[in-house]
Amino acid sequence: MRPRSVAALYQTAARAWLTAAVVSLALPPSWRLGLWLPLHLTLAGAISTAISGAMQNFMLAMTATPSPPEHLVQAQFALVTCGVAAIAIGIPTTTPWLTAIGGVAFTAAMVILGWMLRQAWRRALNRRHAMPIAAYASAIGFVLLGASLGALMGSGLVDGEWYLHFKRAHMTVNVLGWASLVVVGTLTTLLPTALRLRLPRWPGRWVLTLLVGGLLLQLLGADLASTGVLVAGGSIYAAGAVGLVLLVVSVGRAERRWAIPAAAFHMMAAVAWFVIGSVGLAIALFDGVAGYDRYREMFLLAFVGGWLVQVLLGAWSYLLPMARPGHPTERRRSLAVFELAAPLQLALLNGGLALMATRTAGWVGDGAGRLGVAAALAGGLIALTKAWWFGAIARGPVLTERARAVWGE
Repeated sequence: MRPRSVAALYQTAARAWLTAAVVSLALPPSWRLGLWLPLHLTLAGAISTAISGAMQNFMLAMTATPSPPEHLVQAQFALVTCGVAAIAIGIPTTTPWLTAIGGVAFTAAMVILGWMLRQAWRRALNRRHAMPIAAYASAIGFVLLGASLGALMGSGLVDGEWYLHFKRAHMTVNVLGWASLVVVGTLTTLLPTALRLRLPRWPGRWVLTLLVGGLLLQLLGADLASTGVLVAGGSIYAAGAVGLVLLVVSVGRAERRWAIPAAAFHMMAAVAWFVIGSVGLAIALFDGVAGYDRYREMFLLAFVGGWLVQVLLGAWSYLLPMARPGHPTERRRSLAVFELAAPLQLALLNGGLALMATRTAGWVGDGAGRLGVAAALAGGLIALTKAWWFGAIARGPVLTERARAVWGE
C-alpha cells in the first residue's frame, strides 16, 4: 500500500475518532462515565490510530525500506479500529467479554505494528536514524503492557486495590510511554522538516534514555510502594522532557528563509506543556501514590490536551497537505489554509488550557475554569475544522500575507 494511501486511511479515521471525542462531551456524564469516553476516543482512538499510520510511513522513510504487505496494513488498521470501538461500547454497557475482545484486538494491532518496525530495521538501507526507531520500539513495548492491563481491567478479572494499581499503571504507560515516546521520536525529524531546516545535532539518545529509565522507575516505585523510587523516576523523566527543549532551541536558532508555520508553533507549545506536566508530576510524586492521584487532573490537562492533542493538530497542519497528491501550487495553497486564524487558534487552545490548569491549582474560580474549557475547545475546533475541510477551503482566498511569509507565493 502506498504511503499516501496509508496516510489517508489512518488519518481520516483518526480525525473521525477525535471528532467523536468532542461530540461525546455533549452526552450525559452517566453515559460517558465522566471523562472516560472522551479520553478513550482521544487516546486509544485518535492518537493511537494516527500514530499507527504515521509510524509506518516514518519508519519506512527513515530506513529506506519498502512498504509492508497490504493485507498486513489492512489487518492492523481493522484490529486497532475494532478494538477501540469494542472497548468504547463494552465499558459503558458493562459488557466485560466485549471489552476483553477489544483489548485483545488492540494489543494484536500493536504486535503487528511492532513486527513492521522490526522488519523495517532489520532490512534497513539507512541506519542513521537509530534514535527515532529506538523510541518507536520502546513505545510499542509500553503500549503492549498498557493494552494488556486495560484488557484485564475491562474483563472484570481484577478489582479492589489491584484494579486501582493497574489503572494508574495503564494511564502512565499509555500516556508517558506509548504516545509520548512516539511523539518525541517523531519530532526529531518532523519539527525541522516543518520548518524546512536540516536535522540538528542534539543529544536525542540521552533524552530517550532518561525518558525510558524514568518511566520504568516510576512503575517500579508504584509496585514497591516506594516514594523514593517514584521521586527518582519522576525526576529523571522530567530531566528527559527538559532535554527535548534542546531540540526546540536548536531549530529556533537556525537561520530560516521563511516564517514559522502554525504546525511548528503547535509542536513547540506542546513541548512546553510536556515539560510543565513532567516537572509537575515529579513534584507531585514527593507525596507518593497519593500525590500521583491528586495530580490526575493536571496530568490530563498537560499531557493529553497540551502535549498530545496539540502535537496531533500541529502534525496534521503539515502532514495532511503534504500527503495530498497534486501540483506543488495546490499543495502550497493547502498548507496556507492552516495559517488562517492560526494566531487566534493557538491563543485560544493554549490560553484555555492555562486557565484550566490555574483552576485545577485553585488559583482562580470556577468561572475562569469554564471560560478556559470553552476557549480550548474553540481553538481545537478551529484546527479540527481545517483538518477536515482544508481541500475545499484551499479553493478560496487563502494566500494571506502570513501564508506568503511562511509558504511563499
